[in-house]
Amino acid sequence: MRNQASRAIFDYWINLKHDGAVPLKTEIDPAALRHLLPHLFMAAMDPAGTLVFRLAGTRICELFDREFRGQAFADVWPETDHRQPVEIAHSVIHSQQPALLDVLASNGHIRHAYEMLLLPIRSAETVASDRIFGALLPRLSPYPVTATPATFLTLENWTFLTGSGSHFGVPVTGDRGIFRNTSGRLPSDRPPS
Repeated sequence: MRNQASRAIFDYWINLKHDGAVPLKTEIDPAALRHLLPHLFMAAMDPAGTLVFRLAGTRICELFDREFRGQAFADVWPETDHRQPVEIAHSVIHSQQPALLDVLASNGHIRHAYEMLLLPIRSAETVASDRIFGALLPRLSPYPVTATPATFLTLENWTFLTGSGSHFGVPVTGDRGIFRNTSGRLPSDRPPS
């Protein structure tokens, strides 16, 4: 994680875990993350099985110049390239394993590097993970001046995150194993041109 705010959000989530179970959505205290709220979002499955945004912070909405509530998670990615990010998000929910995505926010001409944190959470005690608590933050601080509105995100790279206990600055290790091919690139990666 390049952005310290992403690490702080991940540490907060780790501290909410109980006996290996992912946190309940009711355990997330907005006051504890008040300075980061503009960069946070929640997404959950709708009755049709589509992952949709339940809420999105003001910085995310401003970046894209639109409201995200009720919009499909796939809609933030190009139509031709949304399959892998959606599969990663589904894996986060079903495997209850957080992920970090390196993405580019683009308006078609200008691109800025961001990181997207996807953390599984539960809506009820008796339910396994069924939604995502996430963040979209610039990879480097301070926040860059971004040519808005961005029209989509593109996935550059990603990793599952592992870690226990919370201590800011402790390295987080990743496991890209289930989506990697033998060349070490993601299946959708294109060789540099």
